[in-house]
Amino acid sequence: MTSADGLPSRVRTALRAATLSQRALAGRVGMDPTALSKSLRGTRRFRDEEIAAIAAACGVGVEYLTTGAGPEPVVSQDVRDRAPATPDRRDQILAAATAVIARRGYHNVRVADIARQCGTSSATVHYHFPTKEAALHAALEHYAGTFRDRVHREFGKATSARDKLRRLVEVQLPVSAADVDEWSVWVQFWGQAVLQPRLRPAQRQVYSEWRAVVVGLLHECRAEGLSPDADVEALADRFTALVDGLAVQILAGSTAMTPDRMRELLLRAFEPDLVLADGA
Repeated sequence: MTSADGLPSRVRTALRAATLSQRALAGRVGMDPTALSKSLRGTRRFRDEEIAAIAAACGVGVEYLTTGAGPEPVVSQDVRDRAPATPDRRDQILAAATAVIARRGYHNVRVADIARQCGTSSATVHYHFPTKEAALHAALEHYAGTFRDRVHREFGKATSARDKLRRLVEVQLPVSAADVDEWSVWVQFWGQAVLQPRLRPAQRQVYSEWRAVVVGLLHECRAEGLSPDADVEALADRFTALVDGLAVQILAGSTAMTPDRMRELLLRAFEPDLVLADGA
Protein backbone atom coordinates (compact mmCIF):
# COMPACT_ATOMS: atom_id res chain seq x y z
CA MET A 1 0.00 0.00 0.00
CA THR A 2 1.40 3.41 -0.89
CA SER A 3 0.47 6.95 0.03
CA ALA A 4 -0.31 8.92 -3.13
CA ASP A 5 0.38 12.63 -3.47
CA GLY A 6 -3.32 13.46 -3.21
CA LEU A 7 -3.88 11.39 -0.08
CA PRO A 8 -4.11 14.33 2.37
CA SER A 9 -6.71 16.02 0.17
CA ARG A 10 -8.78 12.85 -0.09
CA VAL A 11 -8.60 12.30 3.66
CA ARG A 12 -9.96 15.83 4.14
CA THR A 13 -12.78 15.10 1.72
CA ALA A 14 -13.60 11.91 3.61
CA LEU A 15 -13.55 13.86 6.88
CA ARG A 16 -16.01 16.42 5.57
CA ALA A 17 -18.31 13.75 4.14
CA ALA A 18 -18.30 11.93 7.49
CA THR A 19 -18.78 15.30 9.33
CA LEU A 20 -15.84 14.53 11.57
CA SER A 21 -13.37 17.03 13.00
CA GLN A 22 -9.66 16.25 12.87
CA ARG A 23 -9.65 15.80 16.63
CA ALA A 24 -12.56 13.36 16.50
CA LEU A 25 -10.88 11.36 13.74
CA ALA A 26 -7.60 11.22 15.66
CA GLY A 27 -9.45 9.82 18.66
CA ARG A 28 -11.25 7.20 16.59
CA VAL A 29 -8.15 5.88 14.84
CA GLY A 30 -5.76 6.25 17.79
CA MET A 31 -3.50 8.86 16.18
CA ASP A 32 -1.75 11.70 17.93
CA PRO A 33 -3.63 14.86 16.81
CA THR A 34 -0.35 16.60 16.00
CA ALA A 35 0.74 13.68 13.81
CA LEU A 36 -2.59 13.75 11.99
CA SER A 37 -2.29 17.49 11.40
CA LYS A 38 1.24 17.08 10.00
CA SER A 39 0.10 14.26 7.71
CA LEU A 40 -2.75 16.40 6.41
CA ARG A 41 -0.29 19.21 5.71
CA GLY A 42 1.98 16.80 3.84
CA THR A 43 4.93 17.11 6.22
CA ARG A 44 4.49 13.53 7.51
CA ARG A 45 3.51 10.39 5.60
CA PHE A 46 0.45 8.43 6.64
CA ARG A 47 1.26 4.90 7.73
CA ASP A 48 -0.51 1.98 6.07
CA GLU A 49 -2.38 1.04 9.23
CA GLU A 50 -3.48 4.67 9.70
CA ILE A 51 -4.88 4.81 6.17
CA ALA A 52 -6.86 1.63 6.78
CA ALA A 53 -8.21 2.94 10.10
CA ILE A 54 -9.16 6.31 8.56
CA ALA A 55 -10.98 4.56 5.71
CA ALA A 56 -13.00 2.54 8.20
CA ALA A 57 -13.75 5.55 10.41
CA CYS A 58 -14.93 7.67 7.47
CA GLY A 59 -16.77 4.89 5.63
CA VAL A 60 -14.69 5.07 2.46
CA GLY A 61 -12.54 2.61 0.59
CA VAL A 62 -8.81 2.31 1.17
CA GLU A 63 -8.34 2.36 -2.60
CA TYR A 64 -10.08 5.74 -2.81
CA LEU A 65 -7.77 7.23 -0.18
CA THR A 66 -4.56 5.82 -1.66
CA THR A 67 -5.24 6.22 -5.40
CA GLY A 68 -8.47 8.14 -5.83
CA ALA A 69 -10.14 5.14 -7.47
CA GLY A 70 -13.60 4.00 -6.52
CA PRO A 71 -16.60 6.02 -5.33
CA GLU A 72 -15.82 9.46 -3.96
CA PRO A 73 -17.55 10.32 -0.68
CA VAL A 74 -20.35 12.86 -0.99
CA VAL A 75 -20.05 16.07 1.00
CA SER A 76 -23.48 17.44 1.85
CA GLN A 77 -24.47 20.93 0.78
CA ASP A 78 -24.78 21.95 4.42
CA VAL A 79 -21.20 20.93 5.12
CA ARG A 80 -19.98 22.66 1.96
CA ASP A 81 -21.63 25.84 3.16
CA ARG A 82 -20.02 25.61 6.58
CA ALA A 83 -16.66 24.06 5.87
CA PRO A 84 -13.66 26.02 4.59
CA ALA A 85 -12.64 25.76 0.97
CA THR A 86 -8.89 25.81 1.63
CA PRO A 87 -7.20 22.71 3.07
CA ASP A 88 -5.26 24.65 5.68
CA ARG A 89 -8.28 26.47 7.10
CA ARG A 90 -8.22 24.55 10.38
CA ASP A 91 -4.57 25.49 10.89
CA GLN A 92 -5.43 29.15 10.23
CA ILE A 93 -8.23 29.01 12.80
CA LEU A 94 -5.95 27.26 15.30
CA ALA A 95 -3.29 29.94 14.82
CA ALA A 96 -5.90 32.63 15.44
CA ALA A 97 -7.23 30.83 18.51
CA THR A 98 -3.80 30.40 20.07
CA ALA A 99 -2.95 34.04 19.47
CA VAL A 100 -6.11 35.54 20.97
CA ILE A 101 -6.19 33.13 23.91
CA ALA A 102 -2.52 33.78 24.66
CA ARG A 103 -2.80 37.57 24.47
CA ARG A 104 -6.32 38.29 25.75
CA GLY A 105 -6.91 35.39 28.11
CA TYR A 106 -9.15 32.35 27.77
CA HIS A 107 -12.05 33.81 29.72
CA ASN A 108 -11.94 37.08 27.79
CA VAL A 109 -12.14 35.44 24.36
CA ARG A 110 -15.32 34.53 22.49
CA VAL A 111 -15.61 32.29 19.47
CA ALA A 112 -16.55 35.42 17.53
CA ASP A 113 -13.16 36.91 18.46
CA ILE A 114 -11.37 33.88 17.03
CA ALA A 115 -13.46 34.11 13.85
CA ARG A 116 -12.70 37.81 13.48
CA GLN A 117 -8.98 37.20 14.00
CA CYS A 118 -8.78 34.87 10.99
CA GLY A 119 -11.46 36.50 8.86
CA THR A 120 -14.10 33.78 8.94
CA SER A 121 -17.46 33.07 10.54
CA SER A 122 -18.23 31.70 13.99
CA ALA A 123 -19.95 28.75 12.26
CA THR A 124 -16.71 27.83 10.52
CA VAL A 125 -14.81 28.00 13.82
CA HIS A 126 -17.43 25.77 15.45
CA TYR A 127 -17.08 23.30 12.57
CA HIS A 128 -13.46 22.67 13.53
CA PHE A 129 -13.66 23.40 17.26
CA PRO A 130 -17.15 22.71 18.69
CA THR A 131 -16.39 24.64 21.90
CA LYS A 132 -13.96 27.28 23.09
CA GLU A 133 -12.51 24.67 25.44
CA ALA A 134 -11.78 22.48 22.41
CA ALA A 135 -9.82 25.38 20.92
CA LEU A 136 -7.81 25.75 24.13
CA HIS A 137 -7.11 22.02 24.11
CA ALA A 138 -5.96 22.21 20.49
CA ALA A 139 -3.75 25.18 21.34
CA LEU A 140 -2.03 23.13 24.06
CA GLU A 141 -1.50 20.23 21.64
CA HIS A 142 -0.20 22.66 19.02
CA TYR A 143 2.39 24.13 21.35
CA ALA A 144 3.34 20.70 22.69
CA GLY A 145 4.05 19.67 19.10
CA THR A 146 6.06 22.76 18.25
CA PHE A 147 8.01 22.36 21.49
CA ARG A 148 8.87 18.74 20.62
CA ASP A 149 9.98 19.81 17.16
CA ARG A 150 12.15 22.60 18.56
CA VAL A 151 13.78 20.28 21.11
CA HIS A 152 14.41 17.68 18.40
CA ARG A 153 16.16 20.28 16.22
CA GLU A 154 18.30 21.51 19.11
CA PHE A 155 19.25 18.00 20.20
CA GLY A 156 20.30 17.26 16.63
CA LYS A 157 22.94 19.99 16.93
CA ALA A 158 24.18 18.93 20.37
CA THR A 159 27.63 17.44 20.91
CA SER A 160 26.94 15.72 24.24
CA ALA A 161 24.24 14.97 26.80
CA ARG A 162 25.35 18.01 28.79
CA ASP A 163 25.03 20.14 25.68
CA LYS A 164 21.49 18.81 25.23
CA LEU A 165 20.62 19.92 28.76
CA ARG A 166 22.05 23.38 28.08
CA ARG A 167 19.98 23.60 24.89
CA LEU A 168 16.91 22.39 26.78
CA VAL A 169 17.38 25.30 29.15
CA GLU A 170 17.47 27.74 26.24
CA VAL A 171 14.22 26.56 24.68
CA GLN A 172 12.43 27.12 28.02
CA LEU A 173 13.19 30.82 28.22
CA PRO A 174 10.33 33.26 27.48
CA VAL A 175 12.40 35.59 25.32
CA SER A 176 10.42 36.30 22.15
CA ALA A 177 6.76 37.24 21.75
CA ALA A 178 6.14 33.73 20.40
CA ASP A 179 7.75 32.25 23.53
CA VAL A 180 5.50 34.35 25.75
CA ASP A 181 2.40 33.28 23.77
CA GLU A 182 3.36 29.63 24.22
CA TRP A 183 3.90 30.04 27.95
CA SER A 184 0.64 31.95 28.29
CA VAL A 185 -1.35 29.09 26.77
CA TRP A 186 0.43 26.56 28.99
CA VAL A 187 -0.31 28.54 32.15
CA GLN A 188 -3.95 29.10 31.19
CA PHE A 189 -4.45 25.42 30.47
CA TRP A 190 -3.02 24.60 33.89
CA GLY A 191 -5.47 27.03 35.45
CA GLN A 192 -8.41 25.47 33.64
CA ALA A 193 -7.24 21.98 34.64
CA VAL A 194 -7.37 23.06 38.28
CA LEU A 195 -11.05 23.94 37.84
CA GLN A 196 -12.03 21.32 35.23
CA PRO A 197 -10.83 17.79 36.13
CA ARG A 198 -11.69 16.52 32.63
CA LEU A 199 -8.74 18.53 31.29
CA ARG A 200 -6.23 16.95 33.65
CA PRO A 201 -5.47 13.77 31.66
CA ALA A 202 -4.39 15.79 28.62
CA GLN A 203 -2.32 18.14 30.76
CA ARG A 204 -0.76 15.22 32.63
CA GLN A 205 0.15 13.43 29.40
CA VAL A 206 1.86 16.45 27.86
CA TYR A 207 3.68 17.29 31.08
CA SER A 208 4.79 13.68 31.59
CA GLU A 209 6.30 13.62 28.12
CA TRP A 210 8.27 16.78 28.87
CA ARG A 211 9.50 15.48 32.22
CA ALA A 212 10.53 12.19 30.62
CA VAL A 213 12.87 14.14 28.33
CA VAL A 214 14.62 15.60 31.38
CA VAL A 215 14.89 12.21 33.10
CA GLY A 216 16.26 10.61 29.94
CA LEU A 217 18.92 13.28 29.54
CA LEU A 218 20.03 12.92 33.14
CA HIS A 219 20.49 9.21 32.62
CA GLU A 220 22.56 10.01 29.52
CA CYS A 221 24.70 12.27 31.69
CA ARG A 222 25.74 9.33 33.89
CA ALA A 223 28.70 8.86 31.56
CA GLU A 224 29.49 12.59 31.52
CA GLY A 225 29.99 13.42 35.16
CA LEU A 226 26.60 13.09 36.84
CA SER A 227 27.17 11.82 40.36
CA PRO A 228 26.42 8.06 40.49
CA ASP A 229 24.51 8.64 43.73
CA ALA A 230 22.34 11.39 42.26
CA ASP A 231 18.57 10.99 42.57
CA VAL A 232 17.57 11.48 38.94
CA GLU A 233 13.86 11.69 39.71
CA ALA A 234 14.41 14.36 42.36
CA LEU A 235 16.68 16.36 40.06
CA ALA A 236 14.04 16.23 37.32
CA ASP A 237 11.38 17.43 39.76
CA ARG A 238 13.64 20.28 40.89
CA PHE A 239 14.40 21.36 37.33
CA THR A 240 10.82 21.23 36.03
CA ALA A 241 9.53 23.08 39.08
CA LEU A 242 12.14 25.80 38.57
CA VAL A 243 11.28 26.10 34.88
CA ASP A 244 7.58 26.57 35.62
CA GLY A 245 7.96 28.86 38.60
CA LEU A 246 10.53 31.16 37.05
CA ALA A 247 8.62 31.46 33.77
CA VAL A 248 5.42 32.36 35.63
CA GLN A 249 7.31 35.05 37.55
CA ILE A 250 8.46 36.57 34.26
CA LEU A 251 5.03 36.41 32.62
CA ALA A 252 3.21 37.82 35.64
CA GLY A 253 5.88 40.41 36.45
CA SER A 254 5.57 39.35 40.08
CA THR A 255 9.33 39.73 40.65
CA ALA A 256 12.32 41.23 38.90
CA MET A 257 13.02 37.86 37.25
CA THR A 258 14.44 38.05 33.73
CA PRO A 259 15.21 35.43 31.07
CA ASP A 260 18.93 35.89 31.71
CA ARG A 261 18.51 35.27 35.43
CA MET A 262 16.22 32.32 34.68
CA ARG A 263 18.92 30.82 32.45
CA GLU A 264 21.53 31.25 35.17
CA LEU A 265 19.38 29.52 37.79
CA LEU A 266 18.37 26.65 35.48
CA LEU A 267 21.98 25.94 34.54
CA ARG A 268 22.72 25.52 38.25
CA ALA A 269 19.65 23.37 38.94
CA PHE A 270 21.58 20.09 38.87
CA GLU A 271 24.49 21.12 41.11
CA PRO A 272 26.40 19.67 42.87
CA ASP A 273 25.54 16.41 41.07
CA LEU A 274 26.16 17.87 37.62
CA VAL A 275 27.73 21.17 36.57
CA LEU A 276 26.48 22.74 33.35
CA ALA A 277 28.43 25.99 33.52
CA ASP A 278 30.51 26.87 30.47
CA GLY A 279 33.75 24.91 30.36
CA ALA A 280 32.44 22.11 32.56
